[in-house]
Amino acid sequence: MAIRGSSILIPAMLFFMVFELQYEAIHSYTPVHYMVGDEDGWDPVISMQGWAQGKHFHAGDVLEFKYDDAFDVSIVDKAGYDDCFVSDTSIQFFDGDDNITLAFGANYFISSLPTNICAGGMKMAINATAPPPSV
Repeated sequence: MAIRGSSILIPAMLFFMVFELQYEAIHSYTPVHYMVGDEDGWDPVISMQGWAQGKHFHAGDVLEFKYDDAFDVSIVDKAGYDDCFVSDTSIQFFDGDDNITLAFGANYFISSLPTNICAGGMKMAINATAPPPSV
């Protein structure tokens, strides 16, 4: 019987050790704060997708959207991003200085004000990966 118990105990111990390492890696990450569009802010004068290109975003990072009252920021799903529409499940911001924490996976942002500004390029898709392991 002791052999059978030992054969179960070792995989269980390995599972908990791996779980602990993953937990520490995720919970020890310090999120990065990004100013969307840098000094231009959330504005159609620059390519929002171009601004995001080359950056490595992680779940928990914060995007700060600064914009004037002619615009807004809406968190939408993939269909809302592709077709530039805000649905009942979208979250809209109008403050002009909004901090949004990235969720793991695909994050879609559009400006729904003024009408058709999104179709002109005022939208951004970001894939947030898992936080890197701590050093």
